[in-house]
Amino acid sequence: MITLNKAVARKVLKTVDAGLCRGKGDPRPGEMCVEAAVCYALDLPHGDEPPCVGEAVRSYKIALNDCFWSSNKARARGMRKLAIAQLRSNEISQDSFVELVRFKGITQSLPVILRCWAEHRDCKNKKQVLAAAAECAAAKTLPLAIAAAQNAYAYASASAYASASAYASASAYASASAYASAYAYAYESASASASASASAYASASASASIYRRYLTRKLGKDFLLNLSAEIALEALIELKSPGCKWLDLCADEMAA
Repeated sequence: MITLNKAVARKVLKTVDAGLCRGKGDPRPGEMCVEAAVCYALDLPHGDEPPCVGEAVRSYKIALNDCFWSSNKARARGMRKLAIAQLRSNEISQDSFVELVRFKGITQSLPVILRCWAEHRDCKNKKQVLAAAAECAAAKTLPLAIAAAQNAYAYASASAYASASAYASASAYASASAYASAYAYAYESASASASASASAYASASASASIYRRYLTRKLGKDFLLNLSAEIALEALIELKSPGCKWLDLCADEMAA
């Protein structure tokens, strides 16, 4: 039986603060993904399936971990609070976590992407895009948020949506929430299903790389990824994930 306490949480944070890499990595500090870091801190065999982390939370974290952060240190800095809050998240409702992430993705992340698109030189309907962003931000329930996201999809470019899905897992929920399957690990296929056809998606993905570079210049390298982490952290706090009681360990900033 695994014992989770503040000392273990402290070890998790120390392991994460050494840096996080894309993919499962190797069992050495600074060369693991976020879930492998938890396994390492718990003295479990090297892997990315710590039993104290809920499946939907784990899937979301892995998707976010494997996004293209500006550096391994930036990845660790952006996800260190999540690494602690997720402990014992197997005890919370995974469906509720998914719903909260979808809702927050639409109301917090998608409006940012839409407003940036409205300022892009290729946007031909700025007024409608800004109105769609405002509708997404104002949604009070998940059904209303999904309806707002569907309306936004009608106005935003395909490249903006493909960019959202590829850029961060929370943005995937924002951009394809009405079409998404349950867990964050499916975000690429969810976005593909939102496109009219596979060829249309491929075209959108190609132009999305240009738009992602625009977003990076506009918002900063890790802005949307950090926002994705914050969205998940908010969801875990609202659902009272037991690991949140150790978030005080994160008060000291990670060394640069």
